[in-house]
Amino acid sequence: MEKVVPWLAKRWFVRVFFTPVRYKMPDGEVEMLKKARNYQIMYENKKVQVYEWGEGKPVLFVHGWMGRGGQFRKFVPIFNEAGYQVVSFDATGHGGSEGRKSHLMHFVNIIEMLQKDYGHFEMIIGHSLGGVAAMHAIHRGMETNKLIMISSPTIADKIVGEFLHRLNASWRCKDYFDEYIMKKYGQTFEEYTASHIAKDLRKIDLLLIYDEDDREVDMENPQAIIDVYPSAQLITTNGLGHTRILKDEIVVKTCLQFLKTPHLEPVL
Repeated sequence: MEKVVPWLAKRWFVRVFFTPVRYKMPDGEVEMLKKARNYQIMYENKKVQVYEWGEGKPVLFVHGWMGRGGQFRKFVPIFNEAGYQVVSFDATGHGGSEGRKSHLMHFVNIIEMLQKDYGHFEMIIGHSLGGVAAMHAIHRGMETNKLIMISSPTIADKIVGEFLHRLNASWRCKDYFDEYIMKKYGQTFEEYTASHIAKDLRKIDLLLIYDEDDREVDMENPQAIIDVYPSAQLITTNGLGHTRILKDEIVVKTCLQFLKTPHLEPVL
């Protein structure tokens, strides 16, 4: 398409970039969601599904692009047993929420809406784009002092480049994409990335967990955060990839340990 109708290919790229694909939930997620207290909030005239497990001080879990709140199911029993309430949601265009399109700031705005409901989250754990959204929310004034980013993309060119690769599109689409973002939102795409906003992020306890075999987000991404936010702690895993990392028991226990103490002892 790009060679035949270049202008159409560029517009198609932008549309696809903001249109998540909904994948079928595994049985384990379905069963865990049945155990949750489910309710809905309204965001831009769309119903957003929220999930709540257990009682105690709330911890917010934010899924990534094309993800779902139920992907954190392995965290639920361990955090509940430790006395924490697990809160998650499906962003617009994801999971059980309404809408077809979505973008980073939808995630951020929903996080801020939930903070008003819960008052204070002890910690936020964000996977992939969810980690970026959580950092944005904290940068904009959210009160939580602990953030864990799991497999989060942080570098603008790598984010767009990965998407171009998936669609077999050229960098000419990126030029159009950059122009579109600036015209529509008044900022460059770079200014929305975690490596950019971390430069001005207030002091928090920040843990980065990345897998060295992740095919979507390589190890340059956490390094980009550490370069501008040296107090961030980094833990690496092997053989878990981009999504299976959320099912790993040691990763889950490491997150709980980080919640309990700001000085994390490596357990991986």
